[in-house]
Amino acid sequence: MRKNFSYEYLGDRALIISVTQGGINNIHEIYSILSKKLEDLVLDFVKTPESLALYNDPYKVSVKDLSKRVKSLLESETLGKKERIAKTWKIPVCYDGSFGLDIKHVSKKTNLSPKEIIDIYLKGIYKVNMIGFLPGFVYLSGLDKKLSIPRKKTPRKEISEGSIAIANRQTGIYNIKSPGGWNVIGKTPTSLFNKNSNPPIRLKEGDIVKFYEINIQEFNNLKNNEK
Repeated sequence: MRKNFSYEYLGDRALIISVTQGGINNIHEIYSILSKKLEDLVLDFVKTPESLALYNDPYKVSVKDLSKRVKSLLESETLGKKERIAKTWKIPVCYDGSFGLDIKHVSKKTNLSPKEIIDIYLKGIYKVNMIGFLPGFVYLSGLDKKLSIPRKKTPRKEISEGSIAIANRQTGIYNIKSPGGWNVIGKTPTSLFNKNSNPPIRLKEGDIVKFYEINIQEFNNLKNNEK
């Protein structure tokens, strides 16, 4: 398995481990191992679908010595012995006009009606590729190519929590209020991110997400029940 890894330094402050086979599952597994055994030496871990960055504390360990430690740890582990079973999440989404801020724009760019956009979107089965960029932002692959349009040229200064958006071949969930350049097509009342929880978000890389439609009344009821 270790032959499927490559290592590179990002200056003297980070080690990047890239996985050439296995993708998300292997990244999740090596993160699970290294985050427990190197927590005193690593300031932060950043996951992508095919790599893991370890930001070292240079006062405790050099990036070169960290690389040696990582290689030794991974060579002593039998990766893949407990393949993680992906969890499936069903997430409600409302496409009410006040939530689908860009659905008319998407309709114009794709030559699809808003109803066709919603129908195609709801048929999708999406995989959690990465969580990041913003706290709790969920990157999901699996968007139908018919809905593939670029990010907005001018990002919005504020996108509300729970917004569901699309860009290129991905869809994403904004779990905190923030600026953003993706095309917003709906909103979920479900709070997926809580900074006071451990972990702050229960979704994990490799999990499956399916969306189902709710109306504005159901949205408000679900939102009120979370308070």
